[in-house]
Amino acid sequence: MRSSWVIGEGRNFVKTMRGLSDRVADPEDKLEQVTVVDDQLGRLTFTRDMAAAIFHVLDVKAPYGTYDCTGSGAVRSWADIARAVFEAANGNGEKVLPVSTADYYANAAGPIAPRPVHSALDLSRLEAAGFHMPDWEEELGEYLKTL
Repeated sequence: MRSSWVIGEGRNFVKTMRGLSDRVADPEDKLEQVTVVDDQLGRLTFTRDMAAAIFHVLDVKAPYGTYDCTGSGAVRSWADIARAVFEAANGNGEKVLPVSTADYYANAAGPIAPRPVHSALDLSRLEAAGFHMPDWEEELGEYLKTL
């Protein structure tokens, strides 16, 4: 099972963005905006959905091989997702400043692990095995309610 942009328990992008949105909304905090890359595209994968997909593939004894597993739905950038989290949390989505990956890491002190530009994986094999991943944007709304 191959995945990307995984969100679940512990630290993750959505929780980080929620915390940053709260800081930007706090008049006593000096954080005014947040820069987030906008040239890396994909879809979030929620761990409970990935677990359901894994169990489905095992239960139906699907053919051996690699299955791509991400949320279904629209492909978005990290900045788009951050903006959605900010908007849902505090109505301050305009405080997310989109920036290229090159600009984001321009002043990095050490080496940067390369990131794929396009991480929206092909769900057709998983769907052919009879499993349809939920729309990640709907799942994001539900996930944010739990934070």
